[in-house]
Amino acid sequence: SDLIRSNSAAIGEQGMWALHNWLTDAFRQDKPWDRIVRELITAKGSTFSNGPANYFRIASNPQDLTEATSQLFLGVRLQCCKCQNHPFEPLTQTDYYAFAAFFARVGNKPSQEFGLFGNETVILNRPDGEVSHPKTGKVLPPTPLRGKPVDPKADRRRELADWLTAKDNPYFARNLANRLFAYLMGRGLVDP
Repeated sequence: SDLIRSNSAAIGEQGMWALHNWLTDAFRQDKPWDRIVRELITAKGSTFSNGPANYFRIASNPQDLTEATSQLFLGVRLQCCKCQNHPFEPLTQTDYYAFAAFFARVGNKPSQEFGLFGNETVILNRPDGEVSHPKTGKVLPPTPLRGKPVDPKADRRRELADWLTAKDNPYFARNLANRLFAYLMGRGLVDP
């Protein structure tokens, strides 16, 4: 919850408890980490009854989702690529905005299922939405970091979840190993 930045100020009391209870249940069931991440990335529906959907309220636009997802699940900080090429990594501004395209079609709408003052939000996939490179204006297809573009007509978040949790992803397992090592030893193998 702390890494995801779940708190009642950002997502409300009911959203925070929905996410907290979902995470608690996932750990009680000994759900594999790749399934937890897949459920977070592909979540949709009510933020009150589907805890993972709150991930898209905590970070609510393609750029924030890009930065949170890359740091949380890949161990890569992409913030500086928003304005320029990364100074220490082989990542470019194009990589940043092509990755952001995975989240360009995430939408939300209010719901009154829990009453007019419930402030429930429903997360959904919109049929349109693109991300353009800020310097060239070119619309970028959704592309994993250092990977090949995916079909822009496919469910983009499902494609991202497939890539994130794939066995040949060079970032996912290393990131988790580093986080666990830091938890156990007080400092990660790679420490910011």
